[in-house]
This record gives sequence, structure tokens and C-alpha cells, in this order.
Amino acid sequence: MTVLRLFRRTPSADLPALSEVLNSLGDAVLVFNSDLQISYVNACWKNLTGYTSKEATNTCFSDYIHPEELQNWIDITRKVSREGDSQFLWFRLIRKDSEVRWCEIRLQPLRSGDPFPLTATLCDITPQVREDEISKASHRSLSGLVNRIPGMLYRGRNDTRWTMEYVSEGCQELTGYNRDQLLNQTQLSIGGLIHPNDAGRVWETVQQALQQHRCFELYYQILHADGQYRQVYEKGQGIYSSTGAVLGVEGIILNISPPSE
Repeated sequence: MTVLRLFRRTPSADLPALSEVLNSLGDAVLVFNSDLQISYVNACWKNLTGYTSKEATNTCFSDYIHPEELQNWIDITRKVSREGDSQFLWFRLIRKDSEVRWCEIRLQPLRSGDPFPLTATLCDITPQVREDEISKASHRSLSGLVNRIPGMLYRGRNDTRWTMEYVSEGCQELTGYNRDQLLNQTQLSIGGLIHPNDAGRVWETVQQALQQHRCFELYYQILHADGQYRQVYEKGQGIYSSTGAVLGVEGIILNISPPSE
């Protein structure tokens, strides 16, 4: 059965126009029968898969799906047939030339209340997926670089507790506490770890630098989880809104204590 016969209520004079419309689309359009065999594809199908309409007709759509994605395809078709709602799926499609492309398919019943036939649109999202993978790889590389720095990179609030909103993994070696223990905590804070003799000077120095929109550099002692104080060096700067209001502070804290004997 062709898609034109499925639209048999349309006057025959309009059928060529409908075919032209479907073939002009940039996405593949498909119709599936109750056996999930392809009964119609538009012209874009060949551009996407390399198979002609004649080669595709009466074949199972699962023949074009990467084996690892088959169960997802089965699940989505059952859900659409059972519930009658439109569903979408990202999957890997195997082209005629064996190239694997990431695609998105949107599947729905042709007629409300009837589980079959099903109609679908299919588009190539390979460039989008690759960009996402590159972005994730770049993020992993940057995160790895940050976490290998022998110190603690931070971003925090401009309050007397120096409440942390982000700290790198270097916090563990610097303070003896892990990231979960330091982030947005009320019981434990970087401000609470600064030696009492240094805390006032640290606060005043940072506030003066923020008022003048310049970087600050500090030397002070911080209490490690082992009960010993460490000498540290900190360099940071303010984070400002477009109006100049202070939103927070960010920088790096390094352990400069002499190596223990």
C-alpha cells in the first residue's frame, strides 16, 4: 500500500501535488504497516540511507537499525501503538554503504484510535551528536586539567564564611576535606578554616580589592582536617554584574608550607 492510497479521501487531482510536497521535504517521511514494514518513503529517504524507495518498500525498518538500538525501537513502537501518542527516538542508522549515522525518528499513528499504520519523520542528527561529543570531550579535558592543578580553584560568595559554590578536586589535599564537604555547607566553610589571626585581614584585603575592581593576593594559614595549619597563597578576583555589583569571588589557593620531614 502506498502513502497516496492511504490518503485516498483526497481528490485524485490533488495526489501529484501531495507527492511533490512530501518529496520536497528535507526529512525522510515513512509509513509502516502492522508488521513494521515500510510501505512508503519519500525522496529524502534515499539521500539519508542510500536505499531507493523500491529497495525499502516491504522491508522491516529494523533492518536499518544498529543492533544495539533494536530494543529501543521495539519499545517505542509498542508504546505508540498502545498509547496512541507521538514518540521520538535517537538511534544509529546503518546506511547502504555501511556508514553509521545518528538519526532522530518521530513516530505516531496515522489515524487517531488506530494502532496502525504508523507514520514517521526521520532526520540526520549526526552533526549535532558529534558537536555534543566534542563538547563533552573538551569539558572532560578541561576538567582533568583543572583537577590536576596542585591547588584549589574556587568560586564562592562574598560573605565572611567564604561559602564555596565550586571547588576543584585539589581541595582534598589542601584542606583534607572533599568537595561535597565544602560546597554550600553551613557547618564547614573555608572562612571557618582560616586562622583567627588572619581572618580579619583576609576579609578587609579582599573587600578593598573588590571595591577597586582589582585582583587580590593573600598569604595566610588554613586549618587542615588533620588539625595542623598550612601556609597558603591565594590569588583571586571579583565576579561582577553588568552594573558593577559584586556577585562573588573566584581564584586559586596554593599550599606553600614547607614539605614535612
